[in-house]
Amino acid sequence: MGFPFRSDVLCLDFVATVAKRDMADRELIVTDDDLQTWFYVAGLPPAETPIADGALDRARELREAINHLTRSRVDGLRPDPSRIEVINRAAEAGPPHHTLAADGTTAVHSPAVAADRILSIIARDAIDLFTGEYRDRIRRCLGHDCSLYFVDRSRRGIRRWCSMAACGEKASSAAYRRRHGAKSTVSQD
Repeated sequence: MGFPFRSDVLCLDFVATVAKRDMADRELIVTDDDLQTWFYVAGLPPAETPIADGALDRARELREAINHLTRSRVDGLRPDPSRIEVINRAAEAGPPHHTLAADGTTAVHSPAVAADRILSIIARDAIDLFTGEYRDRIRRCLGHDCSLYFVDRSRRGIRRWCSMAACGEKASSAAYRRRHGAKSTVSQD
């Protein structure tokens, strides 16, 4: 689907819907259908269609508020209170809920709901992240051409890449080539 899910946290995966942030800034949620697709791929309930007027703009505003808060946390800066208010306001809508099926043992996902209620799941996830035990483990990927944030849940807290399979392997391969390229140059002399 083209959406990266490498941060280990829903709200940071939502921030990643701007690809190559601060490098080439490619918007991945251009239309209401893109937003609906992201909800689906993220495992969230579907939004009512058509998505309500302004919901796409509110989704982007929430995403940029979470990005600002994340960047502030990583860079050790004080966040803009107006951005925090955007997240708090989005959380107020209240997430959709499961219901109990007629058999009494099965949870049934809610039917399609207003997009703002789905956005509240993302906002509440951000609140949980920035107030929870991993708030000091939010990192920016050190991959050469990566702009993703992630939560470092490693025991030692020294993870450097959003994903070993994506950015970590590239960095390891480049380091290997540098080491072995330097050795072969030295051995040829």
